[in-house]
Amino acid sequence: LRAISKKSVKNPMVVRSIENANRDKKAVKGWIESIKELHRSKPMPTVHYTRQMPDIDSLMQVWPEEVEALMREIKLPSADMDLDLKDFARVVCAILDIPVFSSMTESLHVLFTLYMEFKNNQHFQRTNQEGAQAQ
Repeated sequence: LRAISKKSVKNPMVVRSIENANRDKKAVKGWIESIKELHRSKPMPTVHYTRQMPDIDSLMQVWPEEVEALMREIKLPSADMDLDLKDFARVVCAILDIPVFSSMTESLHVLFTLYMEFKNNQHFQRTNQEGAQAQ
């Protein structure tokens, strides 16, 4: 995978050093917060795949009801399967409609990007919180 571009931050921040930092805890905390803000405001790198990969938004679409029903009935692959890691990753990608080519790197990048999108999605965070409260 190759990150083609990282655009500069819209509003550059001045990063400074702190004189006698061991005596000025407030200034150190402020400096740490400014660095955190700098990292939060950095744009995500753009990744160009060597082959066509599905868009993350399309992978996040709701499955047809028939597929949902089938997923409730069948046992999904688990780590207990007699597969090596590479083949297990191929199975998981196949279930999620992520194509796998000769190199697994790009497919795994899509898989983990999809995972992060679901993990950070507010709808699923609410659903997980509601499920935890019901237990």
